[in-house]
Amino acid sequence: MTTLEVRREIDRFVLYFDTPRHEVNAYALASALVGLADAVREANALVNPGHVVEVVVEALADGSFKATVRTVYTKAKNLFSHTAVQAIIYGIISTHIYEKGIKTDAPPVITVTGDLVTIEIGKDKIIVPKNVYEAKRKLDKSERFNNSIGIIFDAAASDKDIKGIAISEDQGDKKPPLVVPREMFAVFQTEYQGDENTREIIEITHVEINRAILERGRRRWEFFWRGVKIAAPILDDLFFDKFFAHEITIAPGDSLHVALHITQEKDRDTGIFVNARYEIAEVYEHIPRLKQTGF
Repeated sequence: MTTLEVRREIDRFVLYFDTPRHEVNAYALASALVGLADAVREANALVNPGHVVEVVVEALADGSFKATVRTVYTKAKNLFSHTAVQAIIYGIISTHIYEKGIKTDAPPVITVTGDLVTIEIGKDKIIVPKNVYEAKRKLDKSERFNNSIGIIFDAAASDKDIKGIAISEDQGDKKPPLVVPREMFAVFQTEYQGDENTREIIEITHVEINRAILERGRRRWEFFWRGVKIAAPILDDLFFDKFFAHEITIAPGDSLHVALHITQEKDRDTGIFVNARYEIAEVYEHIPRLKQTGF
């Protein structure tokens, strides 16, 4: 069991990229830091009215690769400027990310004991101050906060060598106790509506190949997903790189572990959203038919 204890107040923390190269794409890093800064500002607006927050990058280091950031608060000239600063932004963001990004079949178990909240997710446990958890729950409903967190993970996904992300206190040369794996990045892409009649959702799931299109592009493969035949293009260039390098061999009946983007449209008569189109944004694993086990 891994246990993460979130301290009550901290103003310095690390954005950690799990990568074997000890470096990250500059665009991915810059975009991730922008997303983090925006998330910090949204959280600060809730917990520290009357104070402006700035995110400062103090250091960049490998191991695998990390950016150490610090929150700096200044008083705003308004009615609330006497309010004391709560340095709980790190706790809010890290708790939000880990509660959402650690995947198990069973829902988290939440226990409140005095001024602490314990979140048990499978074999992992997060212990967080109650005021931090309550603030996090309010921000869970904020579209701007969720969009900002989504930018962090979208940016990381753009660098194919990044295998995971963590936001933690500085562990020195040690790996943070909890890391969100790449296969879970897609769950942080927020559901959005292009108009009131359409929306997009993301499923981390398995699909079984019925018909393969062994070339890049938007031609649609055929899959079985949850017992239903669907058609979807595969938009993951790294997957095709591996195929053309003969690292994988595709055959009908093989399965793929994927991030499946689903476009839903509202039925005019019932008001129910139904699946209309599918795309596979990323392939995490190819599972040959003979090696498959139940899932």
